[in-house]
Amino acid sequence: MMQSQTSMTAPIGDFFTIQDDFPVNLVPLDNADQLPNDDEFEAQIPELFLIASSMAESDTHKIQAIKVEQPAGSALVDFLEQQHKRLNILLGYMLRNEDDAAHRFSGKEYGGGGIRVVSDAQLEVGQIFQAKLFFKQEALAIYCYTRLESSEPLDNSDQFLCTLCFERIREEDQELLIRASLHAQSRQLKERSKQRREQKSNAEEKADDSSNS
Repeated sequence: MMQSQTSMTAPIGDFFTIQDDFPVNLVPLDNADQLPNDDEFEAQIPELFLIASSMAESDTHKIQAIKVEQPAGSALVDFLEQQHKRLNILLGYMLRNEDDAAHRFSGKEYGGGGIRVVSDAQLEVGQIFQAKLFFKQEALAIYCYTRLESSEPLDNSDQFLCTLCFERIREEDQELLIRASLHAQSRQLKERSKQRREQKSNAEEKADDSSNS
């Protein structure tokens, strides 16, 4: 399978994925007939997940629009950003109650087409799961259904890397997930750039020390 040039990970469906750690809850359905239709799915999404999506979708856009209209360093923009951060902290605290340790998996990659998680046991291909995805840095939580595409053993490990594609997900949540992956990619690129600068600075300091000794 072709790898994504941006994250060096294999895409899921038509979407690239980004490597990032995030908690995932997976609850297996007893059979595929329990997969809800679109209307049933929309009706069963917990209200807290709808609130998280709504805040992530609208508040950031509104703040960005105000930034364009307001001068740099505007007190209004600073106030709104602080309020937004406080609300995200509160929302994140409330969402912790939705993260069930009994069904928690370690997410390793995500994108618009699905997720990859690490499992201690090999899961059955085709199994459908009710899923909850949590992204702390984005103050985002997504409720969806996934289907297991593959469960492959990790090198030098007793664990398995499982690829799950989305079977039910709101279109707006899928867009938020894509945006979150782009934000994560930007953070990672900045971190790598910072590390290169630090390595270069350290190398130059060592060179100066050598020439002075």
